[in-house]
Amino acid sequence: MKVYEYIEFLVNGEISNLAAANVGDMTPGAASPTALQASNRDKIRSYVNLANIELHKKFNILEKDMELDFALAGEEFNLDDDFLHAISCIFTDGEEIPINNDKTDIVDGVDSMVSVMFKDPAKALIKGTDADGRKDMILTYAAAPKLAKSINVNLQISQLYTEALLNYAAYKAHVTISGDIKAENNTYYLRYTESCKQINVLGIRNPDNLDANTKLTDRGFI
Repeated sequence: MKVYEYIEFLVNGEISNLAAANVGDMTPGAASPTALQASNRDKIRSYVNLANIELHKKFNILEKDMELDFALAGEEFNLDDDFLHAISCIFTDGEEIPINNDKTDIVDGVDSMVSVMFKDPAKALIKGTDADGRKDMILTYAAAPKLAKSINVNLQISQLYTEALLNYAAYKAHVTISGDIKAENNTYYLRYTESCKQINVLGIRNPDNLDANTKLTDRGFI
């Protein structure tokens, strides 16, 4: 679905009572919007973008691999701008490496308990030295989607997530009006969390993996 289609859902439903709902006719070929309508379209597009990022963060919709070459103890690696959170890390022989594991196993002054730490949101830090001398790793992480720069862009996300996306976008729209926890924005956040629960309950996504038909992958090493 294109961004303007999500906007149409929102202005005819979840945010129809807000001033931002005045977006004009978005049908291709329609008359140009007024300055106010164009501004409102941009606002709602930003809410849709935020909702899309949130869903990618929660459901690991897009996964990417990053090579950590010659990863010695104390080495830091800069993370890509689209990094949301780590999913897993392995040595190149396939053995799993713990993430954010502070435990140590010190022998002769050397900690052999290897882990990848994320104490800085922009960097990965290597802790420990592998007893077998392995230094090359592959980090798999949840990646953020590209931001939609116009309302005519296809969001490239399965319609399985439409309800959750709309509820989160509505939450963001309403929270700009009121920060009151009892206000309408809280209602839409609760609806968003319920939508996410339904995605899990119905088996569309389980805590560890997405169905192959709904997960996007990028296995080109970075």
